[in-house]
Amino acid sequence: MSQLAYSIINDADPAAPVLILGPSLGTTGSLWAGPAYRLADDFRVVTFDLPGHGRSPRVPGVTIEQICDLVLEIADELGADSFFYAGISISGGIALALSLRAPDRVRAAAALCCAPRFGDAATWEQRIADVRSDGTRSLVPDTADRWFAAGFLDEDIAAGPIVLEMLAATDDAGYIDCCEALAGFDLSGSVGAITVPLLLLAGAQDPSNPPEAMRALAEQIDGSFFAVVPDSAHLPVAEHPELVAEHLSGFFGARLD
Repeated sequence: MSQLAYSIINDADPAAPVLILGPSLGTTGSLWAGPAYRLADDFRVVTFDLPGHGRSPRVPGVTIEQICDLVLEIADELGADSFFYAGISISGGIALALSLRAPDRVRAAAALCCAPRFGDAATWEQRIADVRSDGTRSLVPDTADRWFAAGFLDEDIAAGPIVLEMLAATDDAGYIDCCEALAGFDLSGSVGAITVPLLLLAGAQDPSNPPEAMRALAEQIDGSFFAVVPDSAHLPVAEHPELVAEHLSGFFGARLD
């Protein structure tokens, strides 16, 4: 059984193509609720929790490559020889790594708000030190400014506070494990070898992975597609779930045969 806790959004048709959705650091699979239910008519949608997040147990010393293998275990348990995959932030990095690691199994992938390398060692060392000192709840104020476009949290939309509470509730040690995985992740010299059909989706106001950086990434990967979600920052799946679902439905739907 996979070490990653996961939920099947629509299990009514076991013959439907599997679509696995991966969340960002400091959230759970529920981050994808908005797009997931919009995609459930055409796919057997599965969301998962990262190691040490939500219902998933910690995997001390975990790497991005190991998380890829745990995602493949989910597909195995579902009897899916091949599947579609979309991930955001750290899980967007997993999309890139999965595309290289298991091109025979990933029918198409979408990588949202991500990069082949996330920051530098010093950045992650500071983040880890902050969490060890004050816990994940202390990250909420600064993270809110990165995750959401200007004005989003002022609107009467429940998604923002719900997602920030996911961060506050994330186990400190589990969060640190994934920070260390990101600190050791670097596909900068490898992404050009990706052959899996790939959609790169950026948030127009994302300060962490700005559109120009993701466009440059797309230019390194032959045949990849690039798009921008307007009026969104690092978590467009929460800010504009309908637009994200539209992009994914169009991209994956064209590759169902």
